[in-house]
Amino acid sequence: MTLDRNGNGYDISSQNYFRNLQKEIKAKIKPAKHQSVSEARGKLSWQAFEYLLHAANLENQGLPASLMFKGHITRAIDGTSFYVPRTDELLKYFSPRKTKADEGETHYPFGLCVTAVNVFTGQPAAAVADDYTKSERELLQKLLAKFKANDLSLLDRGLGGGAIYLAYQEALQFFIHRAKTTGDRVALYVQDFLLAKKKQQIKKVVILDKDSGKLVEMELRLILGPIDSEGKPIVFITNLLDKSSYGRAEIIQLYRKRWNVETLYNRVKNLLCLEKFHARSYNGIMQEIFANLLALSLAAIAVTAVVQEDKLDPEIKLPSFKNATEAVRRNLFSIIDERITRKKPKAIVRKILKEVRAVMYEIRPGRSYPRVSRQPIKSWNLKKSAKLKAFAEQKGA
Repeated sequence: MTLDRNGNGYDISSQNYFRNLQKEIKAKIKPAKHQSVSEARGKLSWQAFEYLLHAANLENQGLPASLMFKGHITRAIDGTSFYVPRTDELLKYFSPRKTKADEGETHYPFGLCVTAVNVFTGQPAAAVADDYTKSERELLQKLLAKFKANDLSLLDRGLGGGAIYLAYQEALQFFIHRAKTTGDRVALYVQDFLLAKKKQQIKKVVILDKDSGKLVEMELRLILGPIDSEGKPIVFITNLLDKSSYGRAEIIQLYRKRWNVETLYNRVKNLLCLEKFHARSYNGIMQEIFANLLALSLAAIAVTAVVQEDKLDPEIKLPSFKNATEAVRRNLFSIIDERITRKKPKAIVRKILKEVRAVMYEIRPGRSYPRVSRQPIKSWNLKKSAKLKAFAEQKGA
């Protein structure tokens, strides 16, 4: 259902599956009815899909040096909201959003999902989903338990702060966080760093450990990045303190790969159409979230395999990700029912990779677009038209 972009419900999906089965075993089989499929789903815990997502992760097999940053498994982490059907059961887990001035609430309940994506393979490595009223920082701390010491995370502006930095330090993990540099909530040490006009600096920062109530001193490295599209300075904060081992330019270049997590959410919502939920229960909703991530993980494996085997430069040419999801979909029946089809796993894999190679996407250098929100106009994006105008003038020049 996921790889068909959630366009088909239980009955059509069941008919398609059993028609394929009929061709393989050359016997008539009556497709399972809607109710039977729904009941079967109810007996399957959503954690089964979470387990499969973990089992499919290339990180578990030991990544080559080319798919790591100086020996660190590197993931981009970010959150996104999603809406679910309104049922009595789902209202126990997900809340409707409040409208302006608390005059009412939205019809559909909303959830929040924080996902970690390997920046070199494009695979979603792990995810945590909860009510949208929870903060991304809370869900991030739950994700940390799924990672190992020495792992590295690339964090967006909303995922930093003293509590997060301490959590990484206690987990013996590393982070690169893009700090806020404008507004009324800029950390004092960031302000001091900008005033000093240095390219990088190591600062001792005192952070309140909310669990123990004690003040903890921590060393942080601040790195001045480029100016963003709005003319604001970019500052990165990291606990990779060794300047000789982790050069400033290398860290700035690596952080650009954080965009992979944005690409993932675009694929989840627009390529696979996640929010066309078929389930009306919490277990079913969680099944579909992790089934979507699993489908993208399988496609990412195929793309990574082609890139590695053909020694492609990802900055020049890449297999089409959309075509890779189609290749997985076309061969999914053979993957699931290998005992019935009697097709050897290696032969199935070679067939999938051949289909993935059939459609390549050439990267066009110099193409860029202003990052403009498509959400309804709010106070923070009132300059939307100004951004587009400035971008058009820049291109014209």
